Amino acid sequence: MSGAPGRLRAAASSAPARRVLAGADMAAWPVLSLAALAVGAYFLLSGTYLSTIFEDVLIYAIAAMGLDFLGGYGGLVSLGQAGFLGLGAYGVGIAEVHGFGPWAAVGIAIGVVIGFAAVTGVVAVRVSGITYVIITLAIGQILWGLSYQWTSLTGGDNGIPVTTAPSLGPLHLSDQQTLRAATLVVFLVAFGLLMLMVRSPFGLSLRGMKSNERRLRALGYQTAIQRYLGYLVASVFAGIAGILYVFANLLVSPSTLEFSQDGYLVLMVILGGLASIWGPVLGAVVIVLFQQEVSIYLSRWQTLMGAVFIAAVIFTPDGIAGLVKAARGALHRAATAAGPGPAALAADLGASPPGPAPAPQTGPDPDLIPRRAGTDIPNERPLRGRGAP
Repeated sequence: MSGAPGRLRAAASSAPARRVLAGADMAAWPVLSLAALAVGAYFLLSGTYLSTIFEDVLIYAIAAMGLDFLGGYGGLVSLGQAGFLGLGAYGVGIAEVHGFGPWAAVGIAIGVVIGFAAVTGVVAVRVSGITYVIITLAIGQILWGLSYQWTSLTGGDNGIPVTTAPSLGPLHLSDQQTLRAATLVVFLVAFGLLMLMVRSPFGLSLRGMKSNERRLRALGYQTAIQRYLGYLVASVFAGIAGILYVFANLLVSPSTLEFSQDGYLVLMVILGGLASIWGPVLGAVVIVLFQQEVSIYLSRWQTLMGAVFIAAVIFTPDGIAGLVKAARGALHRAATAAGPGPAALAADLGASPPGPAPAPQTGPDPDLIPRRAGTDIPNERPLRGRGAP
């Protein structure tokens, strides 16, 4: 009984603070998301050099988010994601060269990506760990080799120029501003779909597979099918990013599929934070800025980027998303430890603020005096034993 008042006070001081913080989180995240969206849209549609940078950020972020969905939640980090990005870009370019219209070329590119992922996924998802990484690396290098050596189809080192972009009514994606706005829309749709999949039973099964695949199999889950579907999802999002890439750059070449591009995508995911979806977006911002801004002023920018990555892995292993979550946790702990005042606590509990302590009661406790059945009048006789008359 002596610890009950302390526990009651601790619960009373923390529960309202937690409710206040939960309400603040619910209000803050939409505001911060809208603010970030507004800032990104401003720079994206400004028509300046920064708009080109933000366009590249969104394109690579789509591929990185797909990689994070499979690697962060399913535990299958792929080194062939850039291959599917390039496959989507080459699908559009080759289709247009052979006389197909822009929308038909987009459909053909998506179909090629899905078909190739469906075939290679049968082999890739049969293994896990480092073997899976090696297989996906081999798939990416096969695609790169084909793009470089099959010159009659891919143009070899010269690549394939793309000069015709789709249009939808009065909106023509050949206009750079319209294309950037379309890229932003596709990015938001991709982000929303991935967040829904993460919270779906499919996403939860991927998390469980990463934690304890043997237990999931014992519960009746077909983990191979879950891996296969995750592989398809990641590949399709990379292909969509490749379609946007070729319309933004008007050219696709073997450099799009190089191994270094796979490394950049993995860096985006790890630097931004695994298993966060929005973390790779921040990672894409950092990597693209290194590629297009720092490289202008520093010839050895890759060395600096490597040093930054090493420091991030050592000091913030959960990436930028982990730093944000740690800061939120620290604020929660600080606010919970402080607790609300007596008046706020009483208002939260639906009672009046505490007043002066009541005077101590003398005599027997009325609640302990036996009462006659059906009345509130205390018995006049004292309580006797069971055999008393």
